[in-house]
Amino acid sequence: MVGGVEMGYAIATTINLIFFQLDLPEIPIIVCTDSYSLYECIVKLGTTKEKRLMIDIMALRQSYERRELYETRWINGADNPGDAMTKANPNKALETLIDTNSLDIRIEGRVKRE
Repeated sequence: MVGGVEMGYAIATTINLIFFQLDLPEIPIIVCTDSYSLYECIVKLGTTKEKRLMIDIMALRQSYERRELYETRWINGADNPGDAMTKANPNKALETLIDTNSLDIRIEGRVKRE
Protein backbone atom coordinates (compact mmCIF):
# COMPACT_ATOMS: atom_id res chain seq x y z
CA MET A 1 0.00 0.00 0.00
CA VAL A 2 2.65 2.51 1.02
CA GLY A 3 4.73 1.74 -2.06
CA GLY A 4 1.82 2.71 -4.28
CA VAL A 5 1.20 5.91 -2.32
CA GLU A 6 4.91 6.81 -2.48
CA MET A 7 4.96 6.23 -6.23
CA GLY A 8 1.82 8.33 -6.66
CA TYR A 9 3.36 11.06 -4.51
CA ALA A 10 6.55 11.08 -6.62
CA ILE A 11 4.57 11.27 -9.87
CA ALA A 12 2.23 13.97 -8.53
CA THR A 13 5.18 16.03 -7.25
CA THR A 14 6.87 15.88 -10.65
CA ILE A 15 3.67 16.81 -12.49
CA ASN A 16 2.94 19.60 -10.00
CA LEU A 17 6.39 21.11 -10.60
CA ILE A 18 5.57 21.27 -14.30
CA PHE A 19 2.08 22.60 -13.62
CA PHE A 20 3.53 25.32 -11.37
CA GLN A 21 5.71 26.51 -14.27
CA LEU A 22 2.64 26.54 -16.53
CA ASP A 23 0.54 28.33 -13.90
CA LEU A 24 -1.90 25.39 -13.69
CA PRO A 25 -3.61 24.12 -10.51
CA GLU A 26 -1.97 21.43 -8.42
CA ILE A 27 -3.03 17.78 -8.73
CA PRO A 28 -4.27 16.47 -5.36
CA ILE A 29 -3.19 13.07 -4.06
CA ILE A 30 -6.18 10.89 -3.21
CA VAL A 31 -5.52 7.54 -1.52
CA CYS A 32 -8.07 4.79 -2.15
CA THR A 33 -8.22 1.48 -0.29
CA ASP A 34 -10.75 -1.33 -0.14
CA SER A 35 -9.42 -2.39 3.26
CA TYR A 36 -11.80 -1.02 5.87
CA SER A 37 -9.37 -1.76 8.71
CA LEU A 38 -6.62 0.23 6.97
CA TYR A 39 -9.02 3.08 6.25
CA GLU A 40 -10.17 3.18 9.88
CA CYS A 41 -6.59 3.21 11.15
CA ILE A 42 -5.59 6.10 8.88
CA VAL A 43 -8.57 8.39 9.33
CA LYS A 44 -9.67 7.56 12.87
CA LEU A 45 -6.18 6.94 14.25
CA GLY A 46 -7.13 3.41 15.21
CA THR A 47 -4.72 0.57 15.80
CA THR A 48 -4.28 -2.84 14.26
CA LYS A 49 -2.96 -6.20 15.37
CA GLU A 50 -1.94 -7.00 11.80
CA LYS A 51 1.85 -6.61 11.88
CA ARG A 52 2.09 -6.20 8.10
CA LEU A 53 -0.12 -3.11 8.29
CA MET A 54 1.58 -1.37 11.23
CA ILE A 55 4.46 0.15 9.24
CA ASP A 56 2.15 1.06 6.36
CA ILE A 57 -0.23 2.80 8.74
CA MET A 58 2.56 4.77 10.41
CA ALA A 59 3.90 5.96 7.05
CA LEU A 60 0.44 6.88 5.75
CA ARG A 61 -0.46 8.73 8.95
CA GLN A 62 2.76 10.71 8.66
CA SER A 63 1.90 11.71 5.09
CA TYR A 64 -1.65 12.51 6.20
CA GLU A 65 -0.41 14.71 9.07
CA ARG A 66 2.03 16.52 6.74
CA ARG A 67 -0.94 17.24 4.47
CA GLU A 68 0.73 15.43 1.58
CA LEU A 69 -2.53 13.52 1.05
CA TYR A 70 -5.58 15.49 -0.06
CA GLU A 71 -8.18 12.82 0.58
CA THR A 72 -8.43 9.25 1.86
CA ARG A 73 -11.21 7.04 0.49
CA TRP A 74 -12.55 3.64 1.39
CA ILE A 75 -13.83 2.11 -1.85
CA ASN A 76 -15.91 -0.93 -2.74
CA GLY A 77 -13.63 -3.93 -3.25
CA ALA A 78 -15.28 -4.83 -6.56
CA ASP A 79 -14.17 -1.46 -7.98
CA ASN A 80 -10.48 -1.75 -7.05
CA PRO A 81 -8.35 -2.21 -10.20
CA GLY A 82 -5.34 -3.08 -8.01
CA ASP A 83 -6.93 -6.42 -7.09
CA ALA A 84 -5.83 -7.84 -10.44
CA MET A 85 -2.22 -7.45 -9.30
CA THR A 86 -2.62 -8.78 -5.77
CA LYS A 87 -5.39 -11.41 -5.71
CA ALA A 88 -5.64 -14.94 -7.10
CA ASN A 89 -9.26 -14.32 -8.14
CA PRO A 90 -9.35 -10.64 -9.09
CA ASN A 91 -12.41 -8.58 -9.92
CA LYS A 92 -12.97 -7.18 -13.42
CA ALA A 93 -12.14 -3.54 -12.55
CA LEU A 94 -8.70 -3.47 -14.22
CA GLU A 95 -10.06 -5.17 -17.34
CA THR A 96 -12.86 -2.59 -17.51
CA LEU A 97 -10.37 0.24 -17.03
CA ILE A 98 -8.17 -1.04 -19.87
CA ASP A 99 -11.08 -1.77 -22.23
CA THR A 100 -13.05 1.45 -21.70
CA ASN A 101 -10.43 3.89 -20.35
CA SER A 102 -12.86 4.70 -17.53
CA LEU A 103 -13.88 3.22 -14.22
CA ASP A 104 -16.80 3.73 -11.86
CA ILE A 105 -15.68 3.58 -8.23
CA ARG A 106 -18.23 3.39 -5.44
CA ILE A 107 -16.96 5.33 -2.44
CA GLU A 108 -17.96 3.78 0.88
CA GLY A 109 -16.33 6.45 3.06
CA ARG A 110 -13.99 9.43 2.75
CA VAL A 111 -12.02 12.01 4.66
CA LYS A 112 -11.08 15.17 2.79
CA ARG A 113 -8.49 17.72 3.89
CA GLU A 114 -9.58 21.34 3.90
